[in-house]
Amino acid sequence: MKFLVIRFSSIGDILLCTPVFRLLKNKFAHAEIHFVTKSAFVNLLKENKNINKVFAWENTAEMAELYGNQYDAIIDLHSNLRSLQLKLRFWNVPHLTLKKKNVSKWLFTLTKSNVFKVSHIVDRYIDTIKFYEIKNDFEGLDFVCEGESENVQTLPENYICLVLGGTYSTKRIPFEKIVELIDKLPISKFVLIGGKDEFELGEQIFNQFKDRILNYSGKISIQESAIILKNSKVVISGDTGMAHLASALGRPIALVWGNTDLGYGMGPVNRQNAEIQNFVVENLSCHPCSKLGFDACPRGHFKCMLQQNMVDVSNFAEKYL
Repeated sequence: MKFLVIRFSSIGDILLCTPVFRLLKNKFAHAEIHFVTKSAFVNLLKENKNINKVFAWENTAEMAELYGNQYDAIIDLHSNLRSLQLKLRFWNVPHLTLKKKNVSKWLFTLTKSNVFKVSHIVDRYIDTIKFYEIKNDFEGLDFVCEGESENVQTLPENYICLVLGGTYSTKRIPFEKIVELIDKLPISKFVLIGGKDEFELGEQIFNQFKDRILNYSGKISIQESAIILKNSKVVISGDTGMAHLASALGRPIALVWGNTDLGYGMGPVNRQNAEIQNFVVENLSCHPCSKLGFDACPRGHFKCMLQQNMVDVSNFAEKYL
């Protein structure tokens, strides 16, 4: 058997696909599994033992090689116009396509009713390959994190990894709540990770707390961020890809929810029985307001983050220090 799996982005969504590769390999021991994604995410799963080849969507030579392959099935875990374009190149091959449940998500956002909550994305990914009588093994996500990096200095013996990143501002923990959190853990060390957009925020936090902070935001790769996550005692994060990476590495996670919600079916998946605790401001009539996020709170108050109780978050983190 030879499979092509499609998922173009992003970090969290791709990591949440990894049970599919494992389950296919367990079912078909000699199967050849190919994966196509955006160039920015090729290295994310390059070391995954269940994948034989990772192709970059933007690489003309690699896509020419992909088009020359003969597949037994195309497994589309993205389900958009680009994946349709790719499937049309293999029009005579069976296609298995993810059900995105966008109408249910829209109704959940509109009504806030539990009636419209959707099942977890991992379950829906696996449901996409149910034709092969495959079921969830509940072994969590897979990610290979080995070796060291010259860019990552000697890390503290006990530290909290604080994730600053997030595609949208309304999914990130704001500066004032981070300051409040660090103040409530006065002897703890923090290592900050995030993208280039969070570099200035990381420096702002570093300048306020100096010797208690290491700021790697915007300075290191995803694989180097994984080293920091793996060696941390506990991870504090908003709803972002790094939270899923932390879950794949079996770290305990305090997940601080902003505008999004577990009802969209995108929460981290426990691995190695690591504890994941969700922190949500209850009884907000405007929450959730989007399955993705915004550059700023649509109502201007940002209560879903600014009313978070950082005492509860710090108490969770303190258990692991």
